[in-house]
Order: sequence, then C-alpha cells, then structure tokens
Amino acid sequence: MIRTLIVEDEEPAAARLKKLLKDVEPAIEVLDVIDSVEGAVKWFEKNTPPDLLLLDIQLADGLSFDIFKKSRVDSFVIFTTAYDEYAIKAFELNSIDYLLKPVDKSKLERSIIKYRKLTESSQQVNIKALMETLEGRKSNFKKRFAVNIGSKIISIETRSVAYFYSMQKSTFLCTVDDHHYPLDFSLEHLEQLLDPEMFFRINRQAIIQFTSIAKIHILSRSRIKLETNPPAREDLLVSTARAHQFRLWLDR
Repeated sequence: MIRTLIVEDEEPAAARLKKLLKDVEPAIEVLDVIDSVEGAVKWFEKNTPPDLLLLDIQLADGLSFDIFKKSRVDSFVIFTTAYDEYAIKAFELNSIDYLLKPVDKSKLERSIIKYRKLTESSQQVNIKALMETLEGRKSNFKKRFAVNIGSKIISIETRSVAYFYSMQKSTFLCTVDDHHYPLDFSLEHLEQLLDPEMFFRINRQAIIQFTSIAKIHILSRSRIKLETNPPAREDLLVSTARAHQFRLWLDR
C-alpha cells in the first residue's frame, strides 16, 4: 500500500483528489485529509510520515512550505499549485512533482508513476533545496523597467507601476501617476519577473499591483471587478479561474 496524506483546504478539491487517487492507483491508502499548516504540523507530530504527500501550496493559514520548517517530512511530495513557471522548474530540479489546478487525472497518474520509479531507485527528494531555490528568488525580482520614448530611454521603478496590460498583441505598463508606456515583455514573461507578493495576474490581459487597488466589487461568487488608482481604461475583471487564488492573494 502507498500510505498517502492529502493537505488541501478546499473541500471539493480534496474530495476530487481522493477519488482520482483511487481511480489511478488501487494501492493508495489515504490516511487523512488536512486543511491547514497547523493541522499538518500536529499530524506529523503524532504520526509516521506517509509514503506520499499531496500538498496544496497556498493554505488558509499560510504557505505549505512552513510545514517543512516545523516538521521532519521524509515523504515523496506532489504539490498541487497555481505557481508560476519559475517555481515549477524548481520542483522539477529537486525531484519533486507538481500538478497544476484543476488536477488532471492523466497527469496525476504520471505523478504516481514517477513516485514509483523514484522509490524503486531509492532517490531522495530535496525539500530543503527547493525552499532555498524559491526563497533565493526574492532578491531577483525586477526592480525597474527601461522604456523607449521617442529617441529617449527612461527608467521606471517597478514599485511605481500600477498595472500591466496587453492590448492589440502589445504589452504596456501604467504608472501610479497615469502614464502609459509600451514594453517588450509578454505578460507571461512579466509573471516570472515580478514579486508575486505585490503583483497578481487577474486575467489574460492584466497584472495588477496590490497597492493600486482602490475598490473591489463582488459581482458573484466567482466574478470580481476591480477599480484601480489610477483608473484603468478598460474594466478589470478577475477571471473565474483566478477568483479563488485572487482571494487567497488578498488574504496573505
């Protein structure tokens, strides 16, 4: 049997993950479902570490990385995540697997196959290296942008950007004093350069800075409209797929 612990704070997601595990691997034994960092730490104090740990990164009471700072975890880890490409590469480099939400059954099956191969070769996962990689990134976030204005180049500090947006296949930034400048970066690339504590991609067309949010309008459970300062030229709507992550981002 593969003794498995699920750490996930969304009940529907946890239930779905539990069902998918049973579908793809009959040898799975789900020991428990935990919904918080604190709960997981207490669980590890009282129980032998599981063979397999499925772990949501963003939990209600903090980042799940805190579990490893407080507990000894000698388990193969599969993260369920909405993290950016940089973090995903860090997972891969340290022999740790990841699943983007919503979790896909076929990809979960591949993760279980990877788990079996690594355990057969007695390869150890390196949580410490993963955390060092992610935490080391904090000093590498982009601090300023050089933009072309006619025959001149001006430098704009990242903290002075209210939001980034795409329009007609081009990318622009808007400063806190409502000046708009074109950029040579895609929004996908910008996601890797910006501090996720301060910037959030609300949809395919926009990334906003936390301090630029003036008002938040809840249109429905999964529909959110933002007002920024300075005001955006188009409505800033948080996509349905990003609404839950946006709420978590606000509550950090």
